Amino acid sequence: MLNSFKFWAVWTVVLGIIALLAFGFTTDPKKVPSPLIGRPAPNFKVDELNGGKQFSLNEFKGIPIVLNFWASWCAECQTEAFILEDFYQKYGVDNKQLVMIGIAIQDSPKKARAFARHFGKSYLLGLDDEAGNIALDYGIYGVPETFFINPEGNIFHKTIGLITTELMEEKFKPFLL
Repeated sequence: MLNSFKFWAVWTVVLGIIALLAFGFTTDPKKVPSPLIGRPAPNFKVDELNGGKQFSLNEFKGIPIVLNFWASWCAECQTEAFILEDFYQKYGVDNKQLVMIGIAIQDSPKKARAFARHFGKSYLLGLDDEAGNIALDYGIYGVPETFFINPEGNIFHKTIGLITTELMEEKFKPFLL
């Protein structure tokens, strides 16, 4: 009777592990909901990557914000760099309809600056501290991740992975002229 119990206990554990792995492998990590949606975006203060001047997120209340987390070593971030810069050129530079901020995480200032120069990033860029406090406040899983913040300062959308122009156009439509 004891051997029968051990047999079924082992099989129960094995089947439980298989079920857990099956669930994990069939769940798209890019569809993980953010608990920050509908909440105020956590404020941060950071030195501008190219200028050294400090800026904080709260400075831009009243304007919609695209907040992108990236890294120089990230392959998707290379493709996304052009998409973000084009969107910023269209709506942020002359029209000033939105603010775009890029925060480099798990990166060195030298590599982040080189990446920004190479890909022509002209919007506000900062570097997270060594402990990754900004990324931790936003619950970043990896890069790229992008948060859309409304003029009231609340997060209304989060994208994990490569962002598209179409998605940004759709989500920011209510705020753009």
